[in-house]
Amino acid sequence: MADDIEFWPMKVVVQKVGLSQAEVYRRMSEGRFPRNYDYRDGGVRKFWLASEVRAWQQQILDAQRKPRDAL
Repeated sequence: MADDIEFWPMKVVVQKVGLSQAEVYRRMSEGRFPRNYDYRDGGVRKFWLASEVRAWQQQILDAQRKPRDAL
């Protein structure tokens, strides 16, 4: 296993991305936010891979930085 893999619980995800818990789950259900995983404990505790959340953040930035079409 790579040393740089990080598991983020919801509390960390909310802090890092600035969305509410409800908004994270809404976007997940719409396919607009990375999925979560469980610890194989019956699905009680969930986590997100930090690398997937960071990639999502980069996509948001990239989309904002695209030059607008000339009118």
